[in-house]
Amino acid sequence: MDNGAASTLKYMDIVNWANIQIASGVFQPGEKLLTEAKLGSKFSCSRQTVRRALEILEQNGKVTSIQGSGTYVTENVALPGQGTDRNKTPSYTIGTVFAFMDNYIFPNIMKGIEGVFTKKGYAVQLALTDNSVSKEASALRFMLARPLDGLIVEPTRSALPCTNLNFYQTAMERGIPVVFIDSYYPELAIPYVALDDARAGYIATRHLLDMGHRNISGIFPYSNRQGHLRYQGYVKALTERGIPVKESHITWYSRETMNQSLHSPLMLDILTECTAVLCFNDWIAVQIKDVLRKNNKSIPDDVSVIGIDDSELARHTGLTSIIHPAWQLGETAASLLLGKINGNKVSSVLLPPALVERSSVKKIVT
Repeated sequence: MDNGAASTLKYMDIVNWANIQIASGVFQPGEKLLTEAKLGSKFSCSRQTVRRALEILEQNGKVTSIQGSGTYVTENVALPGQGTDRNKTPSYTIGTVFAFMDNYIFPNIMKGIEGVFTKKGYAVQLALTDNSVSKEASALRFMLARPLDGLIVEPTRSALPCTNLNFYQTAMERGIPVVFIDSYYPELAIPYVALDDARAGYIATRHLLDMGHRNISGIFPYSNRQGHLRYQGYVKALTERGIPVKESHITWYSRETMNQSLHSPLMLDILTECTAVLCFNDWIAVQIKDVLRKNNKSIPDDVSVIGIDDSELARHTGLTSIIHPAWQLGETAASLLLGKINGNKVSSVLLPPALVERSSVKKIVT
């Protein structure tokens, strides 16, 4: 790397650091920023590099330099809960906030997003929440400290009340377009792109019913809106066939209790009472198949298993599953956000599910 490139990275490091400190309230409006000497020492760079960073911050309206006194945070800098007009100069940067990077759906969603934005000359920044509401707050604070043209967010624990409304309201007040992906918060009038999860649960359950099953277990996450919608589809399919929903056949789990729930004696008792099980996703389905095998239960002869996502796990294990169009999900969310950036009115999109039959479901002949 030449010295010019190194210097550029240094002053942008200072700019990004200052934006985060200001947005998070470490430096309050009217408060004095670190001196040039202290910034130079903190970032191991020259006074000239520090001054270049301060010039950019001043151009963006974040700080004001007073000769002989120092550099101060401007009085009208927006913090969460406060509104101000965003800088209308395009940054050609899109922020994305996701729960997990190691989720098997994530890579294809990101490929879909990046494929759209790269063609338009945008860079995509990523922050992760680890499905934690406090980390979602940190991720949103991080993003709002940067010049963004738009934001794509996978909601965290979306079946629970949103605790970070102030950050989303700040984004809207600043005129930063936001699109939710894979789920949504009903408290916010923000468009979203998702699989039609209710339809996915319905199609999966209806397939089991068509194969002759009547005692069908369901396993769903309670803090995840997708889980509630898939349960809704499960209930609809049973009700249409006149089959009562048995609460004793339903398992609700959280991320924290998942392993305990899946491998408990109670789970084996539920599975033994039923001839089939609808799993929230393929990963849960593979865990259930493992539990059944360890307890000398044959799949699908003793228990049929169906998942949702049609992931590599499903393809490699012969699991009947519902397709989750992850790539299309990313592309559609990116296209919606581009529409919002261009001032177009956009609407939420539900992508249709489809069944892929494999060897994990057996037909019962009565």
